[in-house]
Amino acid sequence: MTAILVAQGFVFAIWAFVAFRALFRLFALLRYRSGEAIPGLATSLSAPRVFLTDHAFRKDRRWLGLMTLLMILISAVFAARH
Repeated sequence: MTAILVAQGFVFAIWAFVAFRALFRLFALLRYRSGEAIPGLATSLSAPRVFLTDHAFRKDRRWLGLMTLLMILISAVFAARH
């Protein structure tokens, strides 16, 4: 039981790291594209499309997807054993 919780915590830590890294990279890209320190509403609303389609975020999307699947699987194993 403890090993499952440790594994779940470890996977979540990796997931959080990748998610925040992608978020900050996306914010930097949007700042660059808008030329402003804080992008406006139109630029901010384009963020999901940029993240989902831009080649620069391909590894981030893969890592987030993989870590999300692992968290779901580990949670399912924990629920089945508990």
